Amino acid sequence: MNTKLALKTIEKNRDVILGIKIRMSRNLTDANDLKALQLAREVCDAARLPLMVHIGGSYSPLPEILALLKKGDVVTHCFRAGDGGIMDSKGRVLQEVRKAVELGVHLDVGHGVGAFAFDIAEKALRQDVIPGTISSDLHQLNVNGPVFDLATTLSKFLHLGLTLEQVVQRATTNPAYTFGFPQGLGTLREGAEADVAVFNLEEGDYEFVDAERQLRMGHRKLVPIATVKAGQIYGSASVPSVKAHN
Repeated sequence: MNTKLALKTIEKNRDVILGIKIRMSRNLTDANDLKALQLAREVCDAARLPLMVHIGGSYSPLPEILALLKKGDVVTHCFRAGDGGIMDSKGRVLQEVRKAVELGVHLDVGHGVGAFAFDIAEKALRQDVIPGTISSDLHQLNVNGPVFDLATTLSKFLHLGLTLEQVVQRATTNPAYTFGFPQGLGTLREGAEADVAVFNLEEGDYEFVDAERQLRMGHRKLVPIATVKAGQIYGSASVPSVKAHN
């Protein structure tokens, strides 16, 4: 709420602060939500950083919120159910959402404990609205379900019809570019930083659950095998070729 202090903090921590997020929930901002959003907007403009907005259950309608966003900003929890989401009462994506995306605003999944519904995602995808980034919003209240981990979240989008390439892009390249991470992240190019997640794509019958406790049966699942961080491998011993190269 103190814009001068926020800017001072950003300038001291440019190496780790990549943007500003505001949660537009009624229980936090109530009728002051647009005023709070305007303050966040001022900070982001001054710092030349993107603004991320947590939508859903807000006092102000989503079109008024979107009107304050600019190219490069992010709307998270884009496939949530309930009021304040991207759909109208008839299940159609709001024209204001389409306009925002056309202007360069990014849609982020942000699954979380209450912000991802298969029904909403299915309707949006049928209307050619695809999120730019797929994130888990993992924390202590959802690590034991319905989120579990990012791999499970990504697998849900394989079930929803995205290709493996589309899913991987939305967890690697797109986030790296959206949030201005140091150059070389989000890519497997030779000479880039060796930050790599290794998965098996397994086939079978897998039950997936959303934040509304709705179930879907999928037949492909990404299973983590190992992680390479800054060239150091962690995890499974079943990938000796990677170890050998280190």
